[in-house]
Amino acid sequence: MTIDPDAPILRKRTDEILRDHEQQLYRRTDRMFAVLMLVQWAAAVAVTLWLTPRTWSGAESSVHPHVWTAIGLGGALCALPVWLVWRRPGEAITRYAIAIAQVTFSTLLIDVTGGRIETHFHVFGSMAFLAVYRDWRVFVLATAVVSVDHFVSGWLWPEAMFGVATASPWRSVEHAAWVIFENVFLIFAIRQSVGDMRDRSRQIAQVEANHADFKDYSDQLSRSFQKERAIIDGALDALVEMDHRGLIIGWNQQAERTFGWSAEEVLGQMLAEVIIPEQYRQAHAMGLRKYCETGHGPVLRQRLELEALHRDGHSFPIEFAITPVHQGDEKTFCAFVRDITERTRHEQELRRAIERAEAASRIKSEFLANMSHEIRTPLNGILGFTELLIRDADRGDERERRDYVETIRTSGQHLLALINDVLDLSKIEAGQLQVECTRFSPHQIIAEVASVLRVRANEKGILLDYRWDGLIPETIESDPYRLRQLLMNLVGNAVKFTEQGSVMIVASVATGQDTAELVLEVRDTGIGISAEQIDGIFKPFVQADSSVTRKFGGTGLGLAISKNIAEALSGKLTVRSEPGRGSIFVVAIPAGDLRGVPMLDVPSTARTGDYVDSRSSHADLQGVRVLLADDGETNRKLIQLFLARHGAEVLSVENGDLACRVAATQAFDVVLMDMQMPVLDGYAAARVLRTQGFAGPIIALTAHAMKGDREKCEQAGCSGYLSKPVDVDKLVQLVHAATSGAKRPKRRASRT
Repeated sequence: MTIDPDAPILRKRTDEILRDHEQQLYRRTDRMFAVLMLVQWAAAVAVTLWLTPRTWSGAESSVHPHVWTAIGLGGALCALPVWLVWRRPGEAITRYAIAIAQVTFSTLLIDVTGGRIETHFHVFGSMAFLAVYRDWRVFVLATAVVSVDHFVSGWLWPEAMFGVATASPWRSVEHAAWVIFENVFLIFAIRQSVGDMRDRSRQIAQVEANHADFKDYSDQLSRSFQKERAIIDGALDALVEMDHRGLIIGWNQQAERTFGWSAEEVLGQMLAEVIIPEQYRQAHAMGLRKYCETGHGPVLRQRLELEALHRDGHSFPIEFAITPVHQGDEKTFCAFVRDITERTRHEQELRRAIERAEAASRIKSEFLANMSHEIRTPLNGILGFTELLIRDADRGDERERRDYVETIRTSGQHLLALINDVLDLSKIEAGQLQVECTRFSPHQIIAEVASVLRVRANEKGILLDYRWDGLIPETIESDPYRLRQLLMNLVGNAVKFTEQGSVMIVASVATGQDTAELVLEVRDTGIGISAEQIDGIFKPFVQADSSVTRKFGGTGLGLAISKNIAEALSGKLTVRSEPGRGSIFVVAIPAGDLRGVPMLDVPSTARTGDYVDSRSSHADLQGVRVLLADDGETNRKLIQLFLARHGAEVLSVENGDLACRVAATQAFDVVLMDMQMPVLDGYAAARVLRTQGFAGPIIALTAHAMKGDREKCEQAGCSGYLSKPVDVDKLVQLVHAATSGAKRPKRRASRT
């Protein structure tokens, strides 16, 4: 960029440079004249001492006046200019003082040499020296001084000026004219020199301006480059540049992190040998050659995914885009590369999760279809036979009606089992499946399960039995409810999928140095399971074959629940099976500490456990007064009917507030309290009863069966606990146990 020579800023800078040069010239010339003055002074004294050292008066001599004139006047002419050069160099007054002193020195030399014509040349020499200042004002002043000096000295002392006794006044004019003649040429030369100095100053100013512009432009380029470099080095993508030969010419910091190579190691190396896997190198070379020949490439200006090579030798997925860059005739390529290892992994995980979700959705859809069928079947039986009972109330024989009722009861039990399975699964998936360990008889659990399911086995014409291998511990420590549920699922499954043959429960105890395990094997001669299907049967909603569901029914939840129960009991459930030859399900759970526990040899001697059997239905509740609080009218009717049949006197109310009021005025042996009621719930009512002084048993009835519900009831003051739907046989047995023994006086809550 070139600045206009007439630009004000350039003119100003030109003047500044010119003044600087003039000042340097003035100071340098001032110093030259200071030296010259001292030399001239010494020369004047030397010349006078050589030409006219002494003057004579008769026989006597003395120092010639010229000597004193040279010493005194010469010293005076030198003193002021030299002082000004020392104190005020470069100033105009110094130049003017030097000009006057210099031409006056010429007059002094002419005088002390007696007006010699040769000495007059000193004037011309002085004018030439003064021309070094390149200041026309100095010439005008010096010319004026010379002219006046020659005229006055030539008129008053012609002998001293011209070496003759008399001289024409025109001679002074002639001398002045020659000086002016010389000065005309010197002034012309000075003006030309000053013009050259100005031109040179202008050129310097132009160069400075151009240099400043160039520096600004260079600084801008440097800042732009630094910014670009910072952006490139700070980019999240690797930036790789390659020339037309395939050599790496650019490699940012992200590329170092992505590929493991530093820029110093790869610059100038073949790109294909550094980051391109061997199987892609030929395609890379062909694509590069094709672009250099045709200007077209198959992978340019588009985002692609491929594999790249890391320094340590492993391949990893990348996403890249290549852009050709033309710099004159040179062809280069810029590639933006991103490591997509994590993204690929997440995509694969997402794909697998989608596949799992789709599979789960498909399985759950099948489960819902099965569940719909399983629920509708018993529900249809309940509703249908109930309708028949209503229609045939006045006709039909008693035996037929009992069959209807038995069918309704069986359907209800089946429906309850389905609901319990679904609830258990929800607890398992929520991580809320809880176990409560206590000591119980394992023989009673096995005998009970075999007794309950033997009826179903007999209906199918198959044998169901159990046996013990070895001695039997009188009790073990585990959760009897969960063990019974697990065994019911396994034996029920075995009976369901066995069409002929038998189902056998084989129990044993495996003892170690400090541990003991109860091992239960459920062996059947059923349809069996293939090796490919075994892993899937323990997953929720899954059966080994969908055709099995259609043939045998079921929801596919039993084995999943059983496996989780076994794990909750710190045990495990395994299976061995062969299609067409049956299956063996093996449960192994810790039996607790058996030290001091009697080991029985004959199963019949095993002690009866604390489970409730059919004998509870014969319990005698004659004379027992029961207060029942439940907001469900159906529940009140059912419980009141069963307890009344066993001889109990039952008073029922629909909320806890009424229960507290009635208990304050009447005496009762036992209180049955629903925990979820309006007005005043069972928890609050139990606390009020205890506060009023009721000391009899309070049995909680609740539909909640989660962890902590029993403890919550006990904290409220309850002494017993039954979950809904209530097993009336268990309820009768529980009431009988609570009121058995010595007849106790009826309890009534006191008024407060």
